[in-house]
Amino acid sequence: MGFLRKVDRALLRLQRFLAIAGGVFIVLGVSCGALFRYVLDSSFHGLDELMVIAAFWMYFMGASCASYEKKHITAEAFSVYCTNALLRKLVAFTAAAITFGLSALYTVWGWDFLRWSLEAGGETTRLQIPLAVGQSAVFIGFTLMTWYFFVDLLSQSKSLFLPAKPLLKTEKTQSDLSPGC
Repeated sequence: MGFLRKVDRALLRLQRFLAIAGGVFIVLGVSCGALFRYVLDSSFHGLDELMVIAAFWMYFMGASCASYEKKHITAEAFSVYCTNALLRKLVAFTAAAITFGLSALYTVWGWDFLRWSLEAGGETTRLQIPLAVGQSAVFIGFTLMTWYFFVDLLSQSKSLFLPAKPLLKTEKTQSDLSPGC
């Protein structure tokens, strides 16, 4: 296995760990908060601040994992009804290009958001944690998503612009037999 593939796998494991750890922390935090408030008649000050940070990381690492696995939300009704292979590939390429472009734009906005947060120097009220700790998940998450969408765009480009290898010379695929959409 090549070096880049190892880095990719390690990065994906880290993303999954952060997403799962964030989810577990939030569940435990809500449980502890309820225990302290309703059973012990006390308060766990600052727990909500930690849970917000965990929620940022859980959400954006989960979204980047979904992007890697191509399980992010899509409007994919067209490919179900269209039988023309070339048209399906063209629509898939166009969707991948739009998705990549929007994700790249959101990455730039995420960087601007993080930079602004670092310059402003805001902190949480109780625990004095820099707000950039949680908000950095936005930039990192969108950076990872943009990379995965770029890889998908390359794959769609290859599928659209490079000729497909025939199965057998005598076989015809379903798209060869059908008139189109």
